[in-house]
Amino acid sequence: MLQRPQSGTVDAEGRIYVTDIGRAAVFVFDKPAGRLDVWDTASGTTRFASPIGIALGTRDEILVADAELHSVFRLDKHGKPVGDFGHDILKRPTGLARDAQRGRVYVADTYAHDIKVFDDEGKLLKVIGQRGEGDGQFNFPTHLAFAANKLYVTDTLNSRIQVFDTDGTMIGKFGQLGMNVGDLVRPKGVAVDSAGDIYVVESLYDQLLVFDDKGRTLLGLGGHGKEVGEFYLPSGVWTDSQDQIYVADMYNGRITVLQFLGAQQQ
Repeated sequence: MLQRPQSGTVDAEGRIYVTDIGRAAVFVFDKPAGRLDVWDTASGTTRFASPIGIALGTRDEILVADAELHSVFRLDKHGKPVGDFGHDILKRPTGLARDAQRGRVYVADTYAHDIKVFDDEGKLLKVIGQRGEGDGQFNFPTHLAFAANKLYVTDTLNSRIQVFDTDGTMIGKFGQLGMNVGDLVRPKGVAVDSAGDIYVVESLYDQLLVFDDKGRTLLGLGGHGKEVGEFYLPSGVWTDSQDQIYVADMYNGRITVLQFLGAQQQ
């Protein structure tokens, strides 16, 4: 069913939501109900064009960033559009993450080279960063993750991950351009497990890289191919409450699911 999956999220009931730019829709794998739903309506009569980022919102809503429609769309748990924001502000929204405790929505605005911060109602609160190569600056940021009061930003064309606190201050970074395992050339998705390990999709080399909470390389997984454990231009990565790791294996048209075991062994 999947054509070009981009990223995803999992809700408290175990439903898996996946954005797919090939299908221009959100796939909902509802494991509790044993069904698959496809949401292709963004608002009114407007259909999704290029849905990329997705996150759980307030009031059981699902937030979807559509890069071509320049907006973040709000859907209820049944896929019914209930609002949108950012149309007059966002240039090309891609990654999404939400701080549930503070009610903040982070949007990676790739063409603006910054991260825009909204409240749950869609009011712009602040803008983090600008174009550049220095600390706190970006060059085509794409995917986001928020965990343990930290915002992780894939600074794609600067070949690194930057980490920010809840005030938008950069508190860490890792990654460099290179050809060794652990180097980043075209990083995309980023996610964090319960132990603080950081997962980064290295799309050019078709790998999933795992780093510790200090940005030190632990291992690399995958490689180019169609077999189990291989990837073909992977995109997003995300985790669930059971420490399962999901990778959007874009050009293989599938989601690869891994289980992190470290937290269970400690």
